[in-house]
Amino acid sequence: MDKEIETTLASLRSRHLNGIFSETSEDARNTILSLVPKDAVVGIGDSTTITQIGVKEELEKRGTKMVSGFDKAMKYASMKEYGELSHKRHLEATICDVFLTGTNVVTQDGRLVNVDATGNRVAGMFWGHPISIIAVGKNKIVKNLDEAFHRLRNVVAPCHSKIKATKGGYQRNLPCFVTGKCHDCRASERICNVFTIIEGKPSHTNMNVIVINEDLGLGWDESWPQERISKLMENYRNFVWTPPAEYQEWRRSKSVKTT
Repeated sequence: MDKEIETTLASLRSRHLNGIFSETSEDARNTILSLVPKDAVVGIGDSTTITQIGVKEELEKRGTKMVSGFDKAMKYASMKEYGELSHKRHLEATICDVFLTGTNVVTQDGRLVNVDATGNRVAGMFWGHPISIIAVGKNKIVKNLDEAFHRLRNVVAPCHSKIKATKGGYQRNLPCFVTGKCHDCRASERICNVFTIIEGKPSHTNMNVIVINEDLGLGWDESWPQERISKLMENYRNFVWTPPAEYQEWRRSKSVKTT
């Protein structure tokens, strides 16, 4: 096992979080299936890592009910109705038996650090259900909080914004979309609205953090070889969820364009 992973797992456990090692995505998938009771309702927080490891398909095969606001198969009559239905499912997902998602960053001393636009994903990590399962690739391990916030602001958020926008067929009114760096903007479309740090086990939630010995999701150190970074970005682009482009344009038309 990689030394960084070993240190991170030990730190998570010292904070009373259930740190679990998985060598591969398949191992992680099987671990998640073992942690989810068969009669449980699972809430899903938007996570490309969870999509990449293919666990949602396996849960569906065994008949597990899942609730998510990120479902392109939702039936709706208008963009307004789509937004209302998505919001309703986000609310339902945060009070399920199990919440399943990823994390933006995990520090080597065992802190989970995240940024969210709406807040439903980060809230679901630590509130509303007895079991929380968080999967994270080795590429998301950082040394400390300073490195965590640098990566969130200058790697994760700008790249996430740009990749989702170009894949979804729309553009955001964000300065980081243009420069690739955080400007601490006041744009109405800002995606860095809620930052959270999980320091230890939430009182009413058993938190399981599965650290996978693979590059998954979005996040890298800027000193890494470009080949590794490019592969990470391409994999993310292939799996990231995007809402209907027309919905994004509808929302954007109602936004106040300030930066």
